[in-house]
Amino acid sequence: MSSFAAWGLTLLGLAVICTIAELLLPHGKTRGVIRSVMATVAVLVIVTPLPNLLKNGFDFDFTEDTVKLDTEYIEYTTQKRGEILARAAEVYLAQSGYDGIEVSVTMDGYKVKSVSAKIVHSSIKPDDTHINNSEIKKLLAEYFGIEKEAVMAYG
Repeated sequence: MSSFAAWGLTLLGLAVICTIAELLLPHGKTRGVIRSVMATVAVLVIVTPLPNLLKNGFDFDFTEDTVKLDTEYIEYTTQKRGEILARAAEVYLAQSGYDGIEVSVTMDGYKVKSVSAKIVHSSIKPDDTHINNSEIKKLLAEYFGIEKEAVMAYG
């Protein structure tokens, strides 16, 4: 436990003790004397760490040892975000008439870097003679707000 935490706990304990003592003290002259003693002790507890702080100085510098990024968690959340975006894109494509398409998303931090669409099984629209890959690319590029060249459709 750091010295600052120990000092805080000491102050908290002193406050609890003073409150309990205040409730138990009888009314009269003794009460005033005991209150003065408790106030003096409280001031001493508050002032005790000051000479040490003044001598050593205040150091609020956070080094790499105290603050670290959890890269595994960041990678995990980025992966999950990509999976959620891919499922949402599949729903969007199904609503646009292209069902049976598996979408995978490659993330670059918080942005979508590239998208690939694998046509697993899809029904052909009545007015089309084949599945329109360029239309799928266009829909996905618009959905993710990326260039059409970053979208690949195959299958």
